[in-house]
Amino acid sequence: MELSRRKALALGAAAALLPTGTAHAAAAPAIFYSPHQDDESLAMAGSIREHKEAGRQVILVLLTRGENGGLLDIMNGAADCPLGTDCPGGGTHSFGLVQDDIVRGRTAEFEAAARRLGVDRVVVRDRPDSAWTDYAGFVREVRDTILEFEARYPGASHKLVNGYRDVIYGWNPDEPNLTHKACREAAASLESQIANFRYYWVYGYTYPLEQRTADYVLALSDRQFARKRQALAEYGRWDPKRGRYALGYHSVGKLMIDPAAADPHEYIDLPR
Repeated sequence: MELSRRKALALGAAAALLPTGTAHAAAAPAIFYSPHQDDESLAMAGSIREHKEAGRQVILVLLTRGENGGLLDIMNGAADCPLGTDCPGGGTHSFGLVQDDIVRGRTAEFEAAARRLGVDRVVVRDRPDSAWTDYAGFVREVRDTILEFEARYPGASHKLVNGYRDVIYGWNPDEPNLTHKACREAAASLESQIANFRYYWVYGYTYPLEQRTADYVLALSDRQFARKRQALAEYGRWDPKRGRYALGYHSVGKLMIDPAAADPHEYIDLPR
């Protein structure tokens, strides 16, 4: 009896998720797409290291500028610092920044994390995070980006966030992060054309440990986990003179960065 596509994928999940280390694998890069600065380190860092250790080229694509009005208010003192006494900057901020400063600071964290992970090429798309105002348009943009990289690197593997599951624990499950959801929807529309998609659960780290499940749970080696923790630490670096404001940590530190730094696993789903 012929296996269904879903069953065949499930049976081959472990083998397909692990890089082979062959010349063919090295010729076809692994492309990781991060919707925002920090998603790559939270959900994909160990997998990036796994592919690097297998000899594969890794390309990391930042899909949006990551504008964040909440962070701007915190850094300018218009909103309370969520970190309190744990804030590396003392918990009181009044910098007079503009949104472009936030974008530059977040991207500096992203690029520093990518260096920690040994990424071969970083691509930063200067694209607004428009999924909240033009969802269909943003889906098309992400879809076009995937097709662009597939045309440039035929046979590459494509890694995106699992936006269908990216709801913070305890929140309304019908209210996912729309940017993350759009990334998954864009990829899902291409599954009949591109065989090698994998989806990483970012918000899984907000769930109790026993509820963190996936089609494939990747157990990180000690070396991979150490690199992931180094990448995550870049989002807590405080050096305002160099435009580093620990923005990732102010955004999701206690919610996701701390739990991710304590859990040596990543949660990966297959195409449906």
